[in-house]
Amino acid sequence: MNKEEARRSALDLRFNENKKEASNNVIEALIKSKILNKFKNVGIYYPIGKEIDITPLISYYKDINFYLPKTEDELSFIKFDGNLVNGPFHTKEPIGKKINRDIIECFIIPCVAISKDKRRIGYGKGYYDRYLKDYKGLKIGICYKNSSYMDIKTDSFDIKLDEIFLG
Repeated sequence: MNKEEARRSALDLRFNENKKEASNNVIEALIKSKILNKFKNVGIYYPIGKEIDITPLISYYKDINFYLPKTEDELSFIKFDGNLVNGPFHTKEPIGKKINRDIIECFIIPCVAISKDKRRIGYGKGYYDRYLKDYKGLKIGICYKNSSYMDIKTDSFDIKLDEIFLG
């Protein structure tokens, strides 16, 4: 299927998902895996709608600096200091100075769907694809189980994920 078909299918499937249960499962799996233990600077996201919520990781990992996205014409990340303001797309954004992307050692990225070859499908605006082009750090995708490893025709610019955690 093409990306638009996959996106529509995944968003329809998401409607019936238990966000709280999926979020708890992903958080538990991330903590249990110890994948974040070696990092000091991690980029995460603020959930939109039924996206899996990983923000409780901020409270769990006291020694990690977390960075959240700010969406303007392009994506940028700002260190989270506890304060958030309303942003576009019904999300919350941090206040502060944009940082150099390469400070962040690992990004945890929301996915609408994930292809069989571990490529991320988002909402179709390309923010993460452009921001993470040529990024050398770890890219972790977060997705609902029923929208993962789908047979999707992807493009070369679609982010290839290193690790995937499913809710």
